[in-house]
Amino acid sequence: MAKKTRRGQKQCPKCNAWVRGTRAKACPKCDHRFNGKQVVVPAPIMAVAEKKADTITFEQVRAVTQTVKVVGGFDRLDELLGLVKEVGGLKKFKDLLEAMSAA
Repeated sequence: MAKKTRRGQKQCPKCNAWVRGTRAKACPKCDHRFNGKQVVVPAPIMAVAEKKADTITFEQVRAVTQTVKVVGGFDRLDELLGLVKEVGGLKKFKDLLEAMSAA
């Protein structure tokens, strides 16, 4: 079946919304990019972005990059995040670190 066409508009393949302007770069409803690559964000950065109004700042990216370098790579950082989750969260992990440093 052929798609309907509207003069000066195009239809988003994800949400089927009509987008004004034939040169539009993205759908305003679902942020689907026309004629472009979808940006894939790694999972740890996405978790940070969800807490801060769904935006990622350069400072956050720099902080994560520096942490990856200090810890020794993505695999070791993933192990560390798993350990934090096993302990019961960041607050409990921080309390354990403080208790260990005092002893």
